[in-house]
Amino acid sequence: MTAQSPERRDYDVGVQSFTYREFDVPEMCEAIAGTGVSAVELCHEHVRPADSEDDVDAVRETLAEAGLDVCGYGVVAFGEDGPPVRETLALVDRLGGDYCSLEFPPDDTATRDRLLSVAAEFDLQLAVHNHGPGATYETVDDVVAVLDAAGDPRLGACVDTGHYFRSGEDPDAVLSRLGDRVLALHLKDFLDADTEAVPGEGQLDVPALIETLTAETSLSQPLVVEYEADPDDPTPAVERATEAVRDALR
Repeated sequence: MTAQSPERRDYDVGVQSFTYREFDVPEMCEAIAGTGVSAVELCHEHVRPADSEDDVDAVRETLAEAGLDVCGYGVVAFGEDGPPVRETLALVDRLGGDYCSLEFPPDDTATRDRLLSVAAEFDLQLAVHNHGPGATYETVDDVVAVLDAAGDPRLGACVDTGHYFRSGEDPDAVLSRLGDRVLALHLKDFLDADTEAVPGEGQLDVPALIETLTAETSLSQPLVVEYEADPDDPTPAVERATEAVRDALR
């Protein structure tokens, strides 16, 4: 009997708010309207741990009124000189996010254990983000090593497809290697190591990516578009990336 391929999983599309770093939150919501994006991974450009509870609530309410969920927050660099763990994860919780995309020095077990302890209190997931050549987490081996050392399912990976291309690694192979430890995904693309492309218009094969996600992972979060090349007018790129996902899911 021939094994059947798993039924292709449906995915929502999100956007990393760094894509809209030149916009305030209401402007970002207005720009996203009609793109097909249904969620936002917020970043420090739009809300910070030091902000008042009223200001944080206003951000969440503005997004909700626009029909946008908060899926997560990041990317946060924790460590000796990084932001406070409790205040940051309390922010993610207050925003209604499910995860924090992050990095921390892989040998900093005190920060890692503090993150895991506070994340358990707030029932949050922690997703280690790769940032390409020369970064703390350059390759999938780097990510796997820190996940294996922690041995806690609350700590997984945020796979940035574009930065893996920049590191010379195939995102599909990365997803297969990480499997159920994939907790979040940034949909990013490059023509080469220095030239960013709209997701699906460079090296990234979106239909193949979705097939791999379905077959090899249990990812339930939106596919988060992150496009940094045109901060003053990113919406056309977001629309094209969203359409590439929708075409792949048809």
